[in-house]
Amino acid sequence: MNFESSDLQTGESLKPNPNVLFRRLGDEIILFHLETDRFYELNGTAARFWELIAAGHNSASVRQEMMKEFAVEASEFDAEAEIFLGSLQKEDLVIGA
Repeated sequence: MNFESSDLQTGESLKPNPNVLFRRLGDEIILFHLETDRFYELNGTAARFWELIAAGHNSASVRQEMMKEFAVEASEFDAEAEIFLGSLQKEDLVIGA
């Protein structure tokens, strides 16, 4: 399954879990999960992805914006986005909107 054909692409969107605090620090975003007491550090690209999710963009608009802002092939983006979203969901950092 790739990012483009996933359930997220069909209209479901994600948003930050309300139990996750986040703050931009330079090019990175630091996340803190209040229930697990775990910190996460997102690099520049992942930080931008997170900002778009936090701003309420659905997966289609996240993909479109990321493709405009970063020099990446669509297939590479789809593969990386699927891995990243899977990690966010596994760590309970995002929830369905």
